[in-house]
Amino acid sequence: MTSITTEPGQPAHTTTSDYIFDVLERMARLSPSYRAILRYNAMTDEDLAAIGMTRVDVVHRVFGARTGL
Repeated sequence: MTSITTEPGQPAHTTTSDYIFDVLERMARLSPSYRAILRYNAMTDEDLAAIGMTRVDVVHRVFGARTGL
């Protein structure tokens, strides 16, 4: 079996699927939606209420019509 490695300090990937999932995760982290979810998730319920939102509203604001909700 081939071992795929990355830069020093990065985890060694033991399988191709580990590498693929790592790449997909890094791509997701670069998306504006992911960053928005992190930003809203860091807020307390009181902070969200102050801007007129609930946690359910966050999903609708970030993902819009794509959620099917």
